[in-house]
Amino acid sequence: MNLCNRLPIIILLFCILSCPRIQAQNETFTMTQIGANNLLSVPFDLNYGPDNYLWVTEKTAGKVVRINPTTGQRDELIQIAGAYSSGGQDGLLGFAFDEGFLTGSPYVYLSHTVGTSIANEKQRLVRYTYSLNGNDGSLSSPVILIDNLPAYNDHNSGRLLFGPDKKLYYTIGDQANKACNTNLAQFLPTQQEIDAKNWAKYPGKLLRLNTDGTIPADNPTINGVKSHIYTYGHRNPQGLVFGTNGLLYSDEQGPSSDDEINIMNSGKNYGWPFVAGIKDNLQYDTDGCLAGNETSFTATNYQDPILSMFLPNSYKDPACTDSWMCRPNIAPSSIAIYESDAIPSWKNSLLVTSLKKGRIYRVKLNANGTAVEQNDVTQLFYTQNRYRDIVVSPDGKSFYIITDSSGKTSDASGMNTVSTMSNPGAILKFTLKENLSTQQETATFFRIWPNPVSHTLFIELKDFVEKAQLINSLGQVTREFTDLKTGVNELKINNIPKGVYILKLYSKGQSWQKTIIVN
Repeated sequence: MNLCNRLPIIILLFCILSCPRIQAQNETFTMTQIGANNLLSVPFDLNYGPDNYLWVTEKTAGKVVRINPTTGQRDELIQIAGAYSSGGQDGLLGFAFDEGFLTGSPYVYLSHTVGTSIANEKQRLVRYTYSLNGNDGSLSSPVILIDNLPAYNDHNSGRLLFGPDKKLYYTIGDQANKACNTNLAQFLPTQQEIDAKNWAKYPGKLLRLNTDGTIPADNPTINGVKSHIYTYGHRNPQGLVFGTNGLLYSDEQGPSSDDEINIMNSGKNYGWPFVAGIKDNLQYDTDGCLAGNETSFTATNYQDPILSMFLPNSYKDPACTDSWMCRPNIAPSSIAIYESDAIPSWKNSLLVTSLKKGRIYRVKLNANGTAVEQNDVTQLFYTQNRYRDIVVSPDGKSFYIITDSSGKTSDASGMNTVSTMSNPGAILKFTLKENLSTQQETATFFRIWPNPVSHTLFIELKDFVEKAQLINSLGQVTREFTDLKTGVNELKINNIPKGVYILKLYSKGQSWQKTIIVN
């Protein structure tokens, strides 16, 4: 887990957590902030617009804003009258552009809740038309596509995606219902309910809709009924993204463990509330209906996730005493896909944002995108924030991340809960540094020997260093060294468990790193 000084510009040379293997990471990035803190008020959905602006929905305020990615100038497009938010996981949520946005169909699709209280709130999908007068944009002419969808202030999900098939995809969570007999993730509507436009059994589902809100003719028939339901058995799916391979990926928040990455296939059942993650009988706690006995769930259309992040037995550290932070979940909040050639080693990777850890998890896929490559998961871009959504710039060299305005997250060690955000309500930009390679830059600054090492590590420094840290595969600082001098230093590393570590050096607002094997 990356440990970085908070500076106006941060040079990030980041360490890696893999499950179970660890690799060296060579890319270097600079971090800058677009605009000031609280540029955004409780942001939810971030899109890189066809007009090369950043578009954001503000959940509580009910606003859609358009941000100049260079200047941070804010253009408010609309504040939706009638949008309701309790301050929880409801309000103005998902956002999607029509594929014809620049070619005659300047439409955007939005989801938001309506009502006067949590008890009577519903959610709707609406199409708006965009217009631009000089630098002043606006959204107008709302057309309600579908109304009276179930809503709640927890596990509401609300991600909206315009697919390559010209259909809309929308996630609805299980509404945080923990009772097995009333959690609706496994409940399916009858034909009579669909005919009556009664969508009450849509929680825990991924919906697929025509752009006018109707049911597509090629939607799956499940239990003899064709509805908007595309997949079901979901807890709180937070991200949706299509790859150019045509596969639809989603991430989903688990119950204290077993956050999921799924490939969403038509008509499939993903198991919740009877299965969390894969069917391994290893649920972290009893927040589930077959806790410890998941293999008893035998639906013929069940599908496992391609990755469970993370299993209880893969995250055990006696040094962690924070009851919330020690749980192995990361609270994934969105997902993007990296398919650019700009960073060759990243190509064909999923990027998962974490609310709980203030990090991005890069998940490398195999060549056809159907599985995680050797369980390869890398952590990067740590800051003390809650990461809500991420987009990749068209050139593949920059990554934009929006942060929550408040809430709980992790400190740099990943061992403790903090409630102060470094960059609340902000847009952070991480840009690939393309001058010297990391290896060239490191070689000009320091060298180490021996490697692998057992007792004493020698490090020759060619300039002043403020400190050096030895970081284990969980991102924890195992040993810190100060009072280092130019020339040869001896670092005692006896009594450190065997394994792969990152030696990280800090100097003058920059950092360098080297992979170390302790045997």
